[in-house]
Amino acid sequence: MITFAELRDKWEKMPVFSNAFLLIDGSHHIDINIGYEKVNQKTLLIRNSGSVESLPSSTSISVSNYQLEDGTWVLSFRLIQVENEEVFLRFCWDIIESSREIQQNVIDFILERYSKWLRLLQYKHPEIMSVSRQKGLIGELLFLENLSLSAGKLKALDSWCGPQGADQDFIYDNTWAEVKTVTISSTTVSISSLEQLDTNTDGIIILYKLDKTTDADVKGFSLNNVVNDVRGLFQGDTKMEELLDLRLFQYGYKDRPEYDKQKYRLKGTDVYKVNAEFPRLTKRNVPNEITSAKYFLDLAAISLFKEGSNG
Repeated sequence: MITFAELRDKWEKMPVFSNAFLLIDGSHHIDINIGYEKVNQKTLLIRNSGSVESLPSSTSISVSNYQLEDGTWVLSFRLIQVENEEVFLRFCWDIIESSREIQQNVIDFILERYSKWLRLLQYKHPEIMSVSRQKGLIGELLFLENLSLSAGKLKALDSWCGPQGADQDFIYDNTWAEVKTVTISSTTVSISSLEQLDTNTDGIIILYKLDKTTDADVKGFSLNNVVNDVRGLFQGDTKMEELLDLRLFQYGYKDRPEYDKQKYRLKGTDVYKVNAEFPRLTKRNVPNEITSAKYFLDLAAISLFKEGSNG
């Protein structure tokens, strides 16, 4: 494999010439090249792609599919907004590494992967995440730790698909988990869309009761504390370390000292079974005129679905 740092280094060492490309990895079964399609516009070029229909570009990435003079079809992803360079580089690394083990319908896989990144490109993360988003990430990382112990580290990390824009935070073993963080005094939990609980398979909602606390609280922890603990869990395996950093980046996290300032304390965990009887709104049970919705579940009213509680 190639690490993200190695990919960035290879690109930075290349001369900035139009239509100059470098095969990124001779051991990769796909002919993936990096270079510059136009001066100063980094481009990921995939040779032997075949003809592809309807490729949406974004304000950051221009996508094209064309034939070279020798008749070879290529698929090109070109960065057109330099301020989004890190997002583009992360996207390129993800395409390179996620496609290594894909043998069938490779181009379809790459295009589906690109469509997930399109959603991320449309959402501009603020430099500093809000407290509610920080708490959301803490909850997902706590669940990732627990799932790693029960299902294995790689499976747990592969199942964390919320940062990629999936409707559920974790999908694994024909089930799923939606992670929520609430305060100890919360009486409701929010469901952010009609799609969030719209699935035919049973899953769980796991509630982490997380409150702000002070620096003097010996049981308090910051977002950076949790990130570092999870990184330690995957330390020593380059593939998992890189994948974890990618998911953190997709969530909107960057290492910043500001995330050391606010401390939190975990005051309990509740797990609710979501099955066919669980009350929820979906596109199948609301009028067609309603295309989106955010709603709240009363925690007391769904107590019959509680599977476990800690604290």
